[in-house]
Amino acid sequence: MSRILKMQTGRQFHHNKHQIDTLCQLPLEPMEYCRRWVTHSPGRNYRKTCINAIAQATGTSPKTVKDWGKDFCLRPKYITRILRQADLINQFKQLVAQGIINLPSGFPQE
Repeated sequence: MSRILKMQTGRQFHHNKHQIDTLCQLPLEPMEYCRRWVTHSPGRNYRKTCINAIAQATGTSPKTVKDWGKDFCLRPKYITRILRQADLINQFKQLVAQGIINLPSGFPQE
C-alpha cells in the first residue's frame, strides 16, 4: 500500500511541477498584476501606485511604465512574462508568511 501511495505522490509531484512550468509560460498583463497585488487605498492615486508596483516588479522606471498608455497596452511583450514571474514570487512569499511553506535552513534571507 505504501508503495502505491509513493507512486501516486510521485505522479502528483510531476503533475504539479508540470502545472507550475506551464503557468510560468503564461503571460500576465499589467492590469491583472495590479488587480492582484495593488490595494485600493482612500486618498491614494491607484494608477500611480499601480505604475510604481509594475516598475518595481519589472525593473523599469515609473516613467517608462506610464508611457505604456492608460491600460498599459503599449507595453513590450516580454513584460507579461516578467509580471508572471513576479506574481509567482509574490504568491510564494505569501505562503511562506502564512507558514504553509517552510524555507530550508541555509536559504538566503536577503
